[in-house]
Amino acid sequence: MAVLVIAENSGGTAEIDEAVVKALNLVTDPPSGARLRMAGPMDGGWRVVSLWESREEFQSFVDDRLKPALEGAGRPQPQFTFWDIETSWQPGSGTAL
Repeated sequence: MAVLVIAENSGGTAEIDEAVVKALNLVTDPPSGARLRMAGPMDGGWRVVSLWESREEFQSFVDDRLKPALEGAGRPQPQFTFWDIETSWQPGSGTAL
C-alpha cells in the first residue's frame, strides 16, 4: 500500500535540504519506490512530504541511504509521520498514481 511520509526537520533550511538531495543523488538516482517529493519551510525548520509505493520501500531508503547520509553530515534524523494512501491521481495524467 502506498504511504505518504511527512518529515519535519527542526532547524532545517532550504540550503541543508539542497545539500542532502545532492548528497543522496536523489535526482539522478531516485530511490526505489519513491513517487513524489515536495519540500518547504515550516515554523522553526523544514518539512519534506513524500509519496512512496510502500512503507517498506521508504524504510529501506532510510536504512540504506538517508540515515548514513544524515549521520555523516552530523544532522539528526527527522520525525516521520505516516499516512496510508488508498488512492491518488494526478490531474491530466489519465492514470492513478
